[in-house]
Amino acid sequence: MLLGVKPRCVVFDFDGTIADTIEQALIILNELSQEYKFRSLKPEEISGAKDMTAAQFIKYLKIPRLKVPRILTEGKKRLSSRVEMIQPIKGVDSLIRNVRSRHEILGILTSNSQENVKKFLKIQSLDCFDFISTVPKLSGKAKNLKAIMRTHSLESNDLIFIGDEIRDIKASKKAKVPVVGVTWGFNSEQSLKAAEPDYIVPSPRELDSLLEKLNQST
Repeated sequence: MLLGVKPRCVVFDFDGTIADTIEQALIILNELSQEYKFRSLKPEEISGAKDMTAAQFIKYLKIPRLKVPRILTEGKKRLSSRVEMIQPIKGVDSLIRNVRSRHEILGILTSNSQENVKKFLKIQSLDCFDFISTVPKLSGKAKNLKAIMRTHSLESNDLIFIGDEIRDIKASKKAKVPVVGVTWGFNSEQSLKAAEPDYIVPSPRELDSLLEKLNQST
């Protein structure tokens, strides 16, 4: 356990961490592969994809980098019409309510759209967050984490970020804030460990326990 970490602010990634969007995201990805002429992802390839960084995944699918922003924007639009089909990760609803009761500031940092996140939270009766910070591309979360700290007058150890992808861990390290990798999302446990998060947890229940312990630390 890191010494001196008693977070006032807990920030969650959205896709794969709070919302189980992976199935719909893969369906949309393969729809877009036909239109934008890149490789589709076959079921037998998903396991291998879980060990890839975002950059490796884009290269594997042979997506021209110049097309990435347009594909991301179109993917978010398509997801908007399917939000009603998406459920929270099992146990995350209880986790969020417990964290809300213990911590001063609760937020979301995501590359999804604010519209999609707000719609999901309202449907699932989880609209208890103080802010939703969005980044328009796959990278850039470090900049937003720093902005969150400035906005809320936080020191590095006042904030902890929760994410399911290698890029979440890299962004946290760049912003110099503690990070928890969760193994129920997109990237595999092995690849998350290789990125060296401060903590790694296999379930929302264990994440809740970790955050409670940090909250009680002196």
